Amino acid sequence: MPEEKLDWTPRESLLTFEEIATIARAALNHGIRGFKFTGGEPLVRHELPKLVAMIDSLSDGLDLSMTTNGALLVEHAAALKAAGLGRITISLDSLDAETFRRITRGARLSDVMAGVDAAVAAGFRHPKINCVAMRGINDTEFADFAAFTIDRDATVRFIEYMPLGRTSLGGEYEQRFVPEADIRARIEARFGPLTPADPDSGTGPAKVFRIPGAKGRIGFISAMSKPFCETCNRLRLTAEGQLRSCLFDGGEVELRPILRDVSQAVIPAQLHQAFINCVAFKPEVHSYFGNRQMSQIGG
Repeated sequence: MPEEKLDWTPRESLLTFEEIATIARAALNHGIRGFKFTGGEPLVRHELPKLVAMIDSLSDGLDLSMTTNGALLVEHAAALKAAGLGRITISLDSLDAETFRRITRGARLSDVMAGVDAAVAAGFRHPKINCVAMRGINDTEFADFAAFTIDRDATVRFIEYMPLGRTSLGGEYEQRFVPEADIRARIEARFGPLTPADPDSGTGPAKVFRIPGAKGRIGFISAMSKPFCETCNRLRLTAEGQLRSCLFDGGEVELRPILRDVSQAVIPAQLHQAFINCVAFKPEVHSYFGNRQMSQIGG
């Protein structure tokens, strides 16, 4: 969460589960088969496993995944698995309890690690761990995160720091940014050259490697130093009903008015065209700052 106070969104402004399912059904008509539940933090949404089950029931063979901070997984992991969730990614930016507490402004690392164990116990195989690389905060831990994969069948993915919610580069971004090459160099200084590994499950953007002999894998998501826009096939639905074409750029289509037009039933053709319009907004290369905080549009 950002340090400054947030304006909370009125509940009536949020899409209902039924509205989200209607949008997902429209996505299926475009051949979209993968759905990721994210946030903010998705598990603070009341009865989220119910939504997972609703989406899972739309069609056989869907790829349902979730990105979470892991703090509530002990409570929800089994229900999510039973509802049809197939894969899970946990955001974790430090393996040091005090550093983690400072980054998260009070959360406990032990809760997240217990959540990782709960996810594995619930049947989520090959969990992913997302670590945002930040100079001066966790840059001494890159090799420790890599070591996490030696005895665990998990993928640790290092994500370059992104200037989301800013109007220009500079300041904190320049202070914190660590490029992929530097992250990899720090890992290889301890473990030697990494070897290529099989791609991530799903359609993720990570380039994946392995410490020789390790059970798990190491991935790099380098949207800043090595943009992968030409292969990006993702759209993002916000909790308020905006369908966004890009994490950074602001091209989006409002779906809530379509869903709540009381003068007529929802016309599938309108939602179908909305997806086409949104894809048309996709930039050839994203801008280098975002117009919303990550806490508003999710990971």
